[in-house]
Amino acid sequence: MNAMTDRLPEPIAAYYAAEKADDFEALALCFAVDATVRDEGAVRTGRAAIAAWKAENKARYRYETEVIDIREQDGAYLVSTRVSGSFPNSPVLLTQRFELADGEIRSLEIA
Repeated sequence: MNAMTDRLPEPIAAYYAAEKADDFEALALCFAVDATVRDEGAVRTGRAAIAAWKAENKARYRYETEVIDIREQDGAYLVSTRVSGSFPNSPVLLTQRFELADGEIRSLEIA
């Protein structure tokens, strides 16, 4: 963890730690049972779909994520990241918008 990730709420910090460790089951447990993820024009709902999405993306793009900024807006956490991997135009800057409820991630939208 770095100073930026130390500022994250626990479920989001746990998400990035699990992503770094390629522990997709632990990553999925950061989410509510019926949580959604929106990424690359698709929506995944539920922990099993979220774990499969992350495992597939990691295998396809072999990427690393660096948190570079965090801010709260309208009840959500906007996390700016630099993502480097085996895809065109790497690295890219992405905003990951997390909504939390009851200590879990309710939704994640990646843009």
